[in-house]
Amino acid sequence: MPQPPAPGRRTSHFALVMVVCLLVACALAALLAAYGVDQHLDSLTLPVAGRTLNQFMAVLLTCIALIVPLTANLYTPKLVTLYVRHPLIVAMLSVLLLSHILCLALNFVPPGGRLNHVLVRTVTLIYLLVMLGALPFLYGISRFLRPSFFIPMLTRKGVHSLHALARGERPVSAAHDLFENVDVVTNLALTGMNRGDRQVVLLSLRALNGFLAEIIGCGALPGSTWRAQGPYFVPGLAREGQDYLIREQVWPEAYVLAQMLKAMESATRRQHELLAELAHQLVDTARLAARHHADTVVELHIMTFNTLMREVIEDRDLRRFQNLSYYYRMLMEALQPYPGPMHETARHLVHYARIAHKLGMYFALETVIYDLGEAVLSLARRDQDSAVQVVQTWAGPLWQDSIQQGGHLKTAAWRVLIRVHWEARALGLETLRECLYWRYLSDETIHREQIELVLDENRELHYEFNDRLMRFAFLPPEAERLARAFAEG
Repeated sequence: MPQPPAPGRRTSHFALVMVVCLLVACALAALLAAYGVDQHLDSLTLPVAGRTLNQFMAVLLTCIALIVPLTANLYTPKLVTLYVRHPLIVAMLSVLLLSHILCLALNFVPPGGRLNHVLVRTVTLIYLLVMLGALPFLYGISRFLRPSFFIPMLTRKGVHSLHALARGERPVSAAHDLFENVDVVTNLALTGMNRGDRQVVLLSLRALNGFLAEIIGCGALPGSTWRAQGPYFVPGLAREGQDYLIREQVWPEAYVLAQMLKAMESATRRQHELLAELAHQLVDTARLAARHHADTVVELHIMTFNTLMREVIEDRDLRRFQNLSYYYRMLMEALQPYPGPMHETARHLVHYARIAHKLGMYFALETVIYDLGEAVLSLARRDQDSAVQVVQTWAGPLWQDSIQQGGHLKTAAWRVLIRVHWEARALGLETLRECLYWRYLSDETIHREQIELVLDENRELHYEFNDRLMRFAFLPPEAERLARAFAEG
């Protein structure tokens, strides 16, 4: 299926059309100068060009007066400044203003002279350029109505200010511009959330994620001193917290993360995909922070996940809980090279699962039981020792407690143990397999009984169409063959 063109590609296509129009206008002007009939044109014999340029300028100003306030009223007044300074509008207004100045100058230049001919030819060139560029220009300014056009513009503007700040250029104004753009994007997200405009919210979250990734990257640059001066904080942050962020010099990341959380405060059950998008982005930036050895920033990401999870539990929203549990697993995998944060993530996931279970979200704990099994397998494919540590510290005790509780939790725990054990054996992960076997599956009678239960309903797809789609308790062909041979042996 063909993908829609990216905003950068559309911009390059538009620029190409404008260049072609300019070249065609120059070519026509050259043909008129070379082969046209000299009728001694002066200001009195250019009524058509003058009226056309006047009318087009009126149309242009009307379009700007309609489009810019309309978009600004829908989203944010900051767009007025952004649009008025846009090179496309500035260039076209400059061309039209130049044409009027030249037409006025023709009134003071004697007809038939060399200067008169130069001015007439210049006005003719501008006239042709305006006529050929009219439709592309109107299309260009109509793009200002689309969030997919102006939100990337805000992002680029903020990133440019960040880079200037990192280079030590205009420290006060650059910092103001950067965090003003962060605030504007946050307002766009809040506006889109209230209006149910998913496109605006998703674009705004991506923009905030772009700011966060750039800030993390700039923090790793040698000789960067901008974090030590002029910190910004969201309103309401306690003084002790501000002192800590200043001391650790992570206040920029904390500012953007707080704005992300603010954008998600008004999300409803019908907007669960927004939480999934934000969690996916947080996993990426946490991985980036870990690569840059920004331990405090990684901890702030884990805290952000915990805040999101707490709000989901307070809303008793199982679907969003399952989404977020999946991204906790992704975060564990992203932080696998860093055992401390990885174990911290696992600890918090188990903690919130137990709280959700106590509050009546019974399938929440079952979800985490399965997700920890999938996490163990994923971790073991890269490092069996870290996977075994997760089993011994977090996953194993949870599975053991679930077996002792009985009911559907016992069934889920046994399914996880069977799946992880035989999948590990099929993949040749002997360290993980032996850890599970000697601790949980050494009783062959119980082992065979549980295998038969899993094999009786060994289907790959889930029973319901949901965000997971696949069943965790599914044995792939090789693992199924080994398990069946054991059960029948």
